Amino acid sequence: MKSGYLTKIGILVALCAAGCSSSSSDSSGTTGQIIALKTRTEVKDDLTQAKTNALGWSITISEAYLSVGPLYYFAGDPVLSQRHMDKSSLQYAWAMVSDWLVRPAHAHPGHYIAGAAMGQMLTPTTLDLLGGSVNLADGDGVTGSTNSAKFTWQSPPQGDLAPALEGHVVLTKGVATKGATTIHFIAKADEPEVHDGDDKAEVAGCAFGTTAGASGVNMDGNGTVTLTLSPSVWFDEVDFAYVAPGADAGAPTPDANGVVDIAGTLAWEGFIRGVKKGTGYEFSYTK
Repeated sequence: MKSGYLTKIGILVALCAAGCSSSSSDSSGTTGQIIALKTRTEVKDDLTQAKTNALGWSITISEAYLSVGPLYYFAGDPVLSQRHMDKSSLQYAWAMVSDWLVRPAHAHPGHYIAGAAMGQMLTPTTLDLLGGSVNLADGDGVTGSTNSAKFTWQSPPQGDLAPALEGHVVLTKGVATKGATTIHFIAKADEPEVHDGDDKAEVAGCAFGTTAGASGVNMDGNGTVTLTLSPSVWFDEVDFAYVAPGADAGAPTPDANGVVDIAGTLAWEGFIRGVKKGTGYEFSYTK
C-alpha cells in the first residue's frame, strides 16, 4: 500500500503548525484539529438507462467495475480547465502557446498545485458501479479549507470484486447504438494506460466542495467524504464508428457472442481520455 500524504506524524506536524498559527490569527483555535472522515461512493449516472454521448451514440452500460486506490484531499484549487471547456478558440490557442513557452517542472492540465494535505483514505477497494452507493474504509484529516482531491487507481485490484476486473483498473461492457448500427462492446483500461502527465496512476485536481462538482468547503469536524463517479464522462468522446462492421480493415472482429473489444482503436483512445477526466471523479464533504 502507498504511504499516505497525511501520516500520523504528518497529521501531528500539521496540527502543531496550525495550533501555533491559530493563537495569533484564529481565535476559535479550530483550524488544524484532527478529524475522522467516513468515506462513501455514489454513481451520478443511472447506468441502466441509455445516455447519448457528444458524438450521437446512445450507450447503455451492463457491467462497470472500477479499481479504487487511496484518496487524498488538499487545500489547493481544483484544475478548473478540466471543468470549464467553453473557452474560445483564441483562448485555447493562447493557453497552448503559453504551455509551450513556459513549461512547469511538474505540469498538470491547468497547472494544479495541491497545497496543504487535508485528509486521506488509504484502503484500496473494487467497485461495481451498478451496485449503488458503497461505504469505503474510514479516513482521517485535519480541519480547515479543502478545495480539491486526488483520485488514484489500485493495481493490481484489491477487494472482494477484484476478480471481476481481470487485472484491469477499469472494465465496462455495454451496447452502443446510432441509427441502424448497434455494437455490443467491452472497454477496459490497464494501469499504465491511465497515467497522467507526471506518469502517475491518478487524477489530480478533482473538485472538492459541499456538493459534487462544487469547489471549496471548510472541514470543521468529523464528517463524511463522498466520491461521486460519472461513468458517462468516460464515454462522451467515444466514436464507435471506428469499431463498426466494415469501418476499416483494422476494425476488431466480434467474439463468438458478438461482443467487440475496442482496445487499441480510436474509439478506445476516446474512452481512455474520458477515464482520465477530472469531471468523472468529484468529492464532497458533509458533517
